[in-house]
Amino acid sequence: MSFDLAFTIHNFYQTLTGIPITLLITFVAVAAGFPVAFFIACGRIKKVPVLNGILTLYISFLRGTPVVVQIFLVYNGVPVLIKMLAKSFNVNIDIYSINPLIYAFMVYGLNASAGFSELWKSALSSVPEGQLEAALTSGLTSFNAYTRIIIPQAIATAAPSLCSTSLNILKNTSLVFIMTVMDITARGKIAAGQQYKYVEGYLDILITYIIVCSILEFCFKLAEKRLTRYKRESFIQPEKTNVRVGHDRDKKCA
Repeated sequence: MSFDLAFTIHNFYQTLTGIPITLLITFVAVAAGFPVAFFIACGRIKKVPVLNGILTLYISFLRGTPVVVQIFLVYNGVPVLIKMLAKSFNVNIDIYSINPLIYAFMVYGLNASAGFSELWKSALSSVPEGQLEAALTSGLTSFNAYTRIIIPQAIATAAPSLCSTSLNILKNTSLVFIMTVMDITARGKIAAGQQYKYVEGYLDILITYIIVCSILEFCFKLAEKRLTRYKRESFIQPEKTNVRVGHDRDKKCA
């Protein structure tokens, strides 16, 4: 069995057509999971007894189970739940007409919220508590203090982890073909299966993911450079900060 270069090239273009769906699922998962993860992290930092236990269980389940198991639970369980609710309210719903993308958004959105919550928790904990107190003392509301001072610094600190977590979500979307979603993997796998050229087909999938992940990683690095201006310099000892500022002022005067 020889390597079919012509099929590899042709199938590569077919595989590229799955990029928009893969990016759409990734974008929706990150956009939905990132803000939800912030509130989850805040709830865990506050350590409210009952709420903290529920959130810990939620994160442990989503991070401790394979994505493929979560896909089967949502893809097979949610339609049954919808059917039961529709029957109880005497509503006629064709569950088979629901776009599989909806289930993909649910699975990866929930998965992203669990992954990003740990990121938020460590990033928020890295910002000194004194900054929030100082912001509130200066007259800012809690909302303004978080949006203008705390969150920008936390995002700047979490930027590298944000990149790696987002890329992991993108790579995990390769399993959505189980739900008949035509992503990168599905496009390449179907064409390879029709002609029994699996080496060529999976090679195309590999190259496509490398290209997409490399471009996204480059974009994240550009964004990370812009976020570095929010990184704190030194807030550990106020006395040291005053000395440093005074020293800089003396140098300027000189």
